[in-house]
Amino acid sequence: MFPHDIVHRIISIVNPNVTALVKKSKGFSVGQGGVQIPLYEDSKEITVQVQSAEGVELTHVDNINMQGERKIVFSSEQLYGIDRVRGLGGDLLEFYGRKWLVVKRIEGWEGSKWCKVLVIAQLDEIEDDTDGINDYDERD
Repeated sequence: MFPHDIVHRIISIVNPNVTALVKKSKGFSVGQGGVQIPLYEDSKEITVQVQSAEGVELTHVDNINMQGERKIVFSSEQLYGIDRVRGLGGDLLEFYGRKWLVVKRIEGWEGSKWCKVLVIAQLDEIEDDTDGINDYDERD
């Protein structure tokens, strides 16, 4: 038994595990006009531990310029962020009704059955940024 298994049991009493879908990156293809189109393996269901990304956790990634909601995810599945050398674009997770991109592998212990990654929420569709905006121009 791994020490993480013991700690995980205790943590999951306070912060229950979450079922997530994972899509592992297979790189990309090049579409019309040279646009990169991400490729992913088929989805599979995994169990993850999701925690807030605050304070000390973010100092590990202070050189990554990101906006949006971030979470720390502990997973028994080995997950990876963008790896330009291997041509991979970052794995995708789906939980809490949203898609999350793995942007940074904070800790990875190959063969130990767990890793710790930083994920950032993704927009599922392009938002209509004019929705709900009233025209207050009274010059008409």
